Amino acid sequence: MNKIKFTILLAAFALGASSLLKAQNDDFYAEIKSFMTENRADYNDIVESYFAGKELSLDDYTLLYYGYTFTDAYNPNYYNSSIDSLIAKKLYSQAYAALQADHKQDPTSLQTLFYLINIAEELLKPEESKMYQSRYINLVKAIMGAGGDGLSKENAIRVNRVTDEFQILSTYFGASSIVNKEFSEDFIDKVSIKNDKPNIIDIFFDFKRYVEVAK
Repeated sequence: MNKIKFTILLAAFALGASSLLKAQNDDFYAEIKSFMTENRADYNDIVESYFAGKELSLDDYTLLYYGYTFTDAYNPNYYNSSIDSLIAKKLYSQAYAALQADHKQDPTSLQTLFYLINIAEELLKPEESKMYQSRYINLVKAIMGAGGDGLSKENAIRVNRVTDEFQILSTYFGASSIVNKEFSEDFIDKVSIKNDKPNIIDIFFDFKRYVEVAK
């Protein structure tokens, strides 16, 4: 299976800051929780619009991504091991169906979307691949717009799961390899990467919400 060219995604990330939530807001998750408690019907409308292919704002994608962590469906450690096996056996139709089911259950997983983009291309479904790529790009825009730029501990990127971290490192930062990884007591992940720049770059990720739910 051919891998999607990272440069296609990188070129698409023209970022803007979410008007809803700011990077340095210490009450970030408190605001998300408040929204989910008081406006759950609005969140459900966002999810419905997302799957219906309707246009969503950056704020909508921000609420979709982070709001999902306040639903019963959120499992930060979920991993469907059968997907890798099906892909290895080139059973792409079965893998695609399983991934679509996972995506319906969790619309925010970047890894699931990444697989869907690639397998849709393999199955000669270019329009579906384009749809999934649009969802992927907009979710990354929301993550980078609502969190920091990741270039310092104070501006760590908030992610819902470990696999999202690796997707952002690959498609947003263009990482070709991971040189080192450190996890601090305050749940900030420091990842040192190599990309097309001459020097090693340190990227910081905030896993506080992940740890809060997973423990």
